[in-house]
Amino acid sequence: MKRRDFMKLSAATALGATVAAMAPSALAATELDQTNGDLHTTVDRKTAAMGLGDGKTFAYDPENPYLNVNVGLFHDAQVTVGGQNVGTATYYLPDGMNPWAPAVIVLTPDDTTAKAFSGTVTGRMWRTVACKNKIAVAFFGPENGGSWNLSLSASGRDDAAALDALYQLMRKKSVKLSGAFSMDKSHTALVGYKEGGAAALLFGARWASDFSSICAVDAAEVPAASLEAVGGQYVLPFPGDSTRGVQEEAIAAKTVDTPVWFVRSNADSTNKAALEFYLNANQAVAKGDGVYASSRAGSAAEVWVTEKAQCPAAIWEKFSGQFKRFMALQLPGRVAKAEDFTRRGFDIHEEWVNGELRRWMVYVPSTYTGSKKVPLVLVMHGYTASMYAIAEESRWYDVAEQNGFIVVFAQGLVRPADLMGNIPTAMWLAGPFAAMAGKDTDPSVDLEFINSLLDRMEQDYRIDTTRVYATGHSNGSLMTWATACRYASRFAAIAPVGYMFTPLPELDPAVLLPAWAFLGEYDSAGVAELVEDNGTVKALQGWNAHNATNEAAVAESTSYDGAFVTKSFMGGNAPLVQYTVVKDTPHVYLQEESAAIWNEFFSRYSRGADGTLYYQGNAVTAGKHQPSADWYAAK
Repeated sequence: MKRRDFMKLSAATALGATVAAMAPSALAATELDQTNGDLHTTVDRKTAAMGLGDGKTFAYDPENPYLNVNVGLFHDAQVTVGGQNVGTATYYLPDGMNPWAPAVIVLTPDDTTAKAFSGTVTGRMWRTVACKNKIAVAFFGPENGGSWNLSLSASGRDDAAALDALYQLMRKKSVKLSGAFSMDKSHTALVGYKEGGAAALLFGARWASDFSSICAVDAAEVPAASLEAVGGQYVLPFPGDSTRGVQEEAIAAKTVDTPVWFVRSNADSTNKAALEFYLNANQAVAKGDGVYASSRAGSAAEVWVTEKAQCPAAIWEKFSGQFKRFMALQLPGRVAKAEDFTRRGFDIHEEWVNGELRRWMVYVPSTYTGSKKVPLVLVMHGYTASMYAIAEESRWYDVAEQNGFIVVFAQGLVRPADLMGNIPTAMWLAGPFAAMAGKDTDPSVDLEFINSLLDRMEQDYRIDTTRVYATGHSNGSLMTWATACRYASRFAAIAPVGYMFTPLPELDPAVLLPAWAFLGEYDSAGVAELVEDNGTVKALQGWNAHNATNEAAVAESTSYDGAFVTKSFMGGNAPLVQYTVVKDTPHVYLQEESAAIWNEFFSRYSRGADGTLYYQGNAVTAGKHQPSADWYAAK
């Protein structure tokens, strides 16, 4: 197999470093077009990043593709509820943000606008934190710069709805929005000062699944009656997802575990009701020194109570930067500590591959010595996301550590997304997305990158080439299907999550390819129900036909206390096609899926050098496709 040439620029690029430090030049002497047609140089980008004047939108630069195009202070971001403007926010976007960047929403005190607070000493300190950590900061104030509606008065603004609207706005990437960026929905922290601190405690509770943590600084009193009213309302059951399932799942705000830090906020007196609310919500037990830890299995949430003043840098480094909220089988999400990708085991690369600046991250288990060959799992993230995001969500590195194989998390290139009306975003060009390549880009370039990356992994590590597997989520699921169709003989099995796709014509009909597909019950990128002629049924029919399964004899099973509902289609002497609906779950990749995929599927398959597929050590004998309509419902 032909190997591609790689020009290595960095053996292990430090997490958070900007592309400009490592690649040729958009930040040298070149000029970038602003959206209004004006020309700006490096000086303009640095000036924008310093917050001197309004934020600027710079052109996409293919030699520095990961650089954010929107830089600086963007005022007057319109927040709307029900089509009505309910306020404006100010964004600060530092130079060099990565795709899928964490964010902090800062709620101002009474009588303070977002724009004004962004220029205060505290606001500037938050901007410094953003620059250092390459995160976004959004400032948001009370209605018309007046007072927060802490009493929940019907005559005042619905501040809870306004806060959720801001969070949802920050997730959008449209070029029509002021200061659009790619936000990590699992790592959006809420911080409030004085009356804004009370607002963070009250309205953060209302939308607990939106936020990875809450910090209240010098908070005013949160009315106990307002907390009680908010606590009984249902939250979004799935972090950052749609309103689907709210009534069915019926998760009350007062039951959601949320990391909270009371900083000089009178938690033992005027805000005792707020403290009790969050201690109960977290089922927290005292650890000492003002720290309470959640007693829920699998939750890392904590409640802190301190009287010492804390600057923004301390708030981020000690608390807000440490917690993330992921989707999990525990609704409405799992609170976990953020991963340290600089720790031993992770190796981060940024290199020129096939003429494009590419990134990937490898996790090597502690048991690896190079003395024997080990399996390899390739993992690909979804649209607009990142290799870091899919790593933390799926926890494939934990499965790799436990089972002694290597996992590589590939990063999709940030490309122009004009056809979707979005700013340049991280994506994989595969299937329908291949049409977004543009006239000057080969639509197969990402497929060739993955092929080159697999070559590189075999070059750098002792990989058991009979045990190479691929998985991905959403757009990465589509990329998994497409990659497997083109390079079927390289994989022993695949497991696409969150997107169904029929076999492509280039799939070698002689190569059996085991596939286990997953969709969430509330998945937004596919229909979980099996109904005649829908996309999911058609995809499964296509793969059943390719793998010559017997659709008339479908095995059904459940696992994870009934959360996984699986249909298995036998091809010869092996379950070559499997499909799982994950109950109570949206468009997401679960860590439980990773464990199941390895233990129950990947680990059982291998492919010989001659292309023969093996299942649990036995050669898979090709069967005869026997179609049936018994496994799906009629229209």
